[in-house]
Amino acid sequence: MNAHVIMESFTLQWWTCIGAVAAVIGLLLYLPFQFDWAKGSNYPKIIATVLMINLLIENAYALNLGKWSMQNNLPLHMCGLAGLMCMSLLFRFNYLLAHFAFYWGTTGGIHSLLTPEFDLGMQGIFFYSYFISHGGLIFTSLFILIHKDFRPDKHSWLSIFLLTQLAALTVGLFNWVSGANYMYLIKPPIAENPLIMGPWPWYILIFEVLAVLHFWGLYKLSRLFK
Repeated sequence: MNAHVIMESFTLQWWTCIGAVAAVIGLLLYLPFQFDWAKGSNYPKIIATVLMINLLIENAYALNLGKWSMQNNLPLHMCGLAGLMCMSLLFRFNYLLAHFAFYWGTTGGIHSLLTPEFDLGMQGIFFYSYFISHGGLIFTSLFILIHKDFRPDKHSWLSIFLLTQLAALTVGLFNWVSGANYMYLIKPPIAENPLIMGPWPWYILIFEVLAVLHFWGLYKLSRLFK
């Protein structure tokens, strides 16, 4: 199944979706400042449960449609892997996972929301699941900064980049065996993102340079975060 569909950025539909995601993220981040029930450890666990249910429903929906496949539905894109880490992190804070969630989740979440590419299509639940899962990445990154006082370690941007290469190698081997295109290592995404340049393998080399710049920039921004 190759159901990849893009949403054109800066259209009314795009603004509506981005506005809704931003409003929900803002509200969820604001609640712990106002309500005691949102200050405890159960609050992030509730949100993690919602994100987990969203993932399960997405897969159940694909199965029901007869469209589930190992090549498309496993959480092996960077956003999918970051999503699993974010859920685990919200259930129980872990310093190492927090670094992956921060760098992978923020980078992947921002670009996925700015230039949406629905790798499962936009049919029914797939449309809403996309924004819930990617919004969850941004929420988790901000939540650990604001409510967990997380600050990435010095040079963590480089360490996570190097570990990303190991993850990409592992996923690349799986792609080679299964015929999948996770992490877009076989062919480039079709999203209308100006940072996607050139055919294989040149766009991957550009991704590498951009990843370093994004991770370094996020680290610098985190040091300014109050």
